[in-house]
Amino acid sequence: MSKKNKRYFLMGFAALVILTAFVIYDRVFNAAPREIAKETTEFSIPADNLQFHFADNQAKATAKYLNRVLETSGSVTELGTNTMVLENRVQVYFLDNPEQDISLGDTISIKGRCVGFDELLLLVKIDQATTIKQNK
Repeated sequence: MSKKNKRYFLMGFAALVILTAFVIYDRVFNAAPREIAKETTEFSIPADNLQFHFADNQAKATAKYLNRVLETSGSVTELGTNTMVLENRVQVYFLDNPEQDISLGDTISIKGRCVGFDELLLLVKIDQATTIKQNK
């Protein structure tokens, strides 16, 4: 291979590497955020059962539920501005204020993404939640 051909080959290879790096960068840093409310539910489980799975075997439950879309239900035991706790076992973070009038003791079903388990408080954490159904 002549010096001229080697130079063209190296320039083409360098351009290909730069183009590939740019495409990967664009896909990673400019990706659209997930819209959990529009995704299908992968698991439907009561709040107390969900917390039991994590307390019983955290590694197995994390592998099964982490970053998955869940539907869970239970009685509201704590309320905050954009948060609530179901059955003293599942802490739920809403995208914005829930539209319904929710009070302590209401039974509610939510859909959201499981983001992990708080070992200190023994709470399963769910974010990007939306209210599905409410029973007073």
